[in-house]
Amino acid sequence: MKVRFSEKAIADLDGIIQWYNGIAPESTPRIVADIERAIDRLRVFPSSGQATGHGDLRRIVTLRYHFKIVYRIKPRQIIVIGIFRHQNRKQ
Repeated sequence: MKVRFSEKAIADLDGIIQWYNGIAPESTPRIVADIERAIDRLRVFPSSGQATGHGDLRRIVTLRYHFKIVYRIKPRQIIVIGIFRHQNRKQ
């Protein structure tokens, strides 16, 4: 299944990369890989995320660094709405 990123999700990922490059640049590649692995799982198992109770939004949490990925399933595609640290936002 194809994955598209909203502008907000792209900005979230850029912010994550910038933040970790500033405080722990050696961790940035592992963090990005953790996020990519979760998104790859969604390509294969799009309904594996938990319903949020907010319309058709779903979420998954990355295994290693606990980033939350909020997404929506559409015909033949997944739209990633946002990516953030699990404890930083309510969703």
